[in-house]
Amino acid sequence: MRPFARALTLAALSGVTAEFLLGDQWLSGAAPISTQLPELILFIVYYGSAAVLIREFTRRTGRGWPTILLLAFAFGLIEEGLLDLSLFNPHFAERSLIAFGFIPGLGIGGPWTIFVLTLHVVWSIGAPVAIAEALFPSPVRRRIPVAAVTPQTQAPWLRVPGLCVAGGGYLVGAAAIGVVSQGSFVAQWWQYASAAVVAAAAIVIAFRLRPTTPRPARSPRNGILVGFVGGTVFQLLEGWPHSVSPWLACLALLVVLGAGAWASVRFRLDPLGLATGALFTYCWVGLRAASQTGGWPVVEQIVIVVLVVAALALALRRAALIRVALSGSEQRSADPSSATA
Repeated sequence: MRPFARALTLAALSGVTAEFLLGDQWLSGAAPISTQLPELILFIVYYGSAAVLIREFTRRTGRGWPTILLLAFAFGLIEEGLLDLSLFNPHFAERSLIAFGFIPGLGIGGPWTIFVLTLHVVWSIGAPVAIAEALFPSPVRRRIPVAAVTPQTQAPWLRVPGLCVAGGGYLVGAAAIGVVSQGSFVAQWWQYASAAVVAAAAIVIAFRLRPTTPRPARSPRNGILVGFVGGTVFQLLEGWPHSVSPWLACLALLVVLGAGAWASVRFRLDPLGLATGALFTYCWVGLRAASQTGGWPVVEQIVIVVLVVAALALALRRAALIRVALSGSEQRSADPSSATA
């Protein structure tokens, strides 16, 4: 498939996952379709362009998942701290998101900050990138055999013109998000500055990390389990009762994140497996949200879930074929008789 189609697929995965699979938006919602459809396009342009740029710059520099996740963190901080200002707005989306566990010195709510930034790192950027790379395992550079491709050895998809288009799409989308979401709220200058400084630091650190060494493809089974269980527990913690200490909520969220990160590193869990488990979590979260809204949103959500599951099945199938090919190649290279045949 052509590089543009690969990038467009990643963009669609990112935009749909971030807002529609989650159940925050529906084309059949209360707003008319003439309003919802442009929002769908906006989310694909905004989230999708960011995901494509993060993936491209990471792979162009030979880096791996730590860089992708740090860049995703910077993306989330820019959105929530500079564009829609949900980190600082006490009445964002007509909800008091930062009142629970409010930190006066920073002007943020502890649980909400951890929760929303994790949504961007794991679901808006990380999972779509892992799935898109599994859907298109063969590199653009045809001299590299398909069987030798792992996510760490994939070539960039886009050239300079494509990167310019993605960059322009992100800037246009960011401007639109800022205009639509901010309303009349204006944060303090030091809040803007602090968000910008932390995001810039994350970007610098992301590209200071050493390029990763390619690792053999692994079965995604354990990653699916960890991604689903960890994602489910994390999502359920959003309903933490406000009568209980918010600092315990922060600790619980961080424990879940820390346990997931430890398991991923300790057991070298497959990124595709983790992404699959995470998206399975969003499937039930979105269906639960739709069931509280009405009949047509439920139907629409079911359609989205079916399409996402089909994409996941295809990605897992292609990953399995690559593991088989790699295993066969290793066995042939280790068999002395094959070398003398």
